[in-house]
Amino acid sequence: MSIATRAATCTSCGKRLNRKRWYYRNGKYFCKQRCWVTEQEKAAKDAAKADAAKAAKDAEAAKPAPAEAAGGSQQPPETREKPASP
Repeated sequence: MSIATRAATCTSCGKRLNRKRWYYRNGKYFCKQRCWVTEQEKAAKDAAKADAAKAAKDAEAAKPAPAEAAGGSQQPPETREKPASP
């Protein structure tokens, strides 16, 4: 049987983990509960920022293009047929 190993440093702050005191949550090792809480808050901020960016992108995609908003597609002036001059 192999012995399970743990990380040598805190996931949040990078401080070396003590032999007797360390905190394990969600598959990561932390030096204190405070570092775990800090990591959770950071993850929540990143998730909120990503949701806001996605919402802004979706709102931009939902806006109609300027040509569609004008009521149809018109030919550019140089491609229009010119009347015959006498």
